[in-house]
Amino acid sequence: MKSVNGKIWRNSASLILLSKRYRDFVSCRSGSVNYDVLLQTRAVSASFPNSVVFPGGVAEPVDENVDWLHHLQSFGYTQNDFNAFHLANTPSTPIFQPDPIKRHISLRITAIRETFEELGVLICSRTHKGKKTQLSADLISDIDIKSWQKKVSSNPEELLNLCKEHKCYPDIWSLHFWSNWLSPVALPKRFDTAFFVAALDNEIPQISNNSEVTDVKWSSPQEILEKNLRKELELYPPQAYELNRLIHFSDIDVLVKYAAERSSSGCELIYPVVVEAKDGKIHVLPGDDLYPLNVNYKEGANILHPEKTILELRENCHMLHRLEITSLKEFKTEFVFRNHHPPDHINMGDKIISVNSTLHKNVK
Repeated sequence: MKSVNGKIWRNSASLILLSKRYRDFVSCRSGSVNYDVLLQTRAVSASFPNSVVFPGGVAEPVDENVDWLHHLQSFGYTQNDFNAFHLANTPSTPIFQPDPIKRHISLRITAIRETFEELGVLICSRTHKGKKTQLSADLISDIDIKSWQKKVSSNPEELLNLCKEHKCYPDIWSLHFWSNWLSPVALPKRFDTAFFVAALDNEIPQISNNSEVTDVKWSSPQEILEKNLRKELELYPPQAYELNRLIHFSDIDVLVKYAAERSSSGCELIYPVVVEAKDGKIHVLPGDDLYPLNVNYKEGANILHPEKTILELRENCHMLHRLEITSLKEFKTEFVFRNHHPPDHINMGDKIISVNSTLHKNVK
């Protein structure tokens, strides 16, 4: 989609891939969990250079190919199974319009395809619908991963050929819709991204990363956030936010059950609106007292409060859901939550969360 000022955002999908942790299962540390998250460091030449992100990428037209429906139906899936992705009469964010069911299917295929292209992890299944009961994801590893990874990276249409040849299908029912973020107008590249959660049960896949990825690690959400605070790695705000959501769950089974139960209910679009204060900027998020009633996602318009500091604007508001970026002397970035009770997702409580973010380097 192109905005009137010539800037473009592209639809994309990102996968929060979890794996049950068997090492250090019993721990007295605060915030300990029994699962790890897969994150990758992007190369300098890639989108979001040098940052740590979840696997994923841009949607391609082939992800909406009707042949995918026919292929999935050959494994016993029906229109009722497709309809389960989105509850009737439930509002959906723009990324799922004009056909929410079609977009839920295609964006899951995008997330699976991009994860395979980047990491060689193929989230596909050979199990007929009538025999598939678990919420966790299946993996296919008994193929020539590197050869197919190269083919799919060169031509996204090859994923369908892979599935036909090896009698498998993208395990889209193991991906649970989690959130939707749209990049701010000021970023040089904009993405409207659907985030999905998927969990692996026992098998830890072998990683075969491509040239866009320089490092891949499994770590607990708390470990990643602690490294971020120590400035050992940088996170963009969506990744930092979602990792802080994940740590509300110590058990992977509880987390996946929650993700599956809320997946078809949708959620609000998280789009930061910039407020310029005396000593920095605030990215207000939906529900914040300063968030505008009408938002122009294409052009954007900063809200000006040059006479007040970030702290003064915080103290004058009752409901806070924002990212504060103090720009005097040194950059200080913090998520601030107060009295924010989202109707469709986790209540983060009243807290201030420090983040080592690359955002201030990119948003003018």
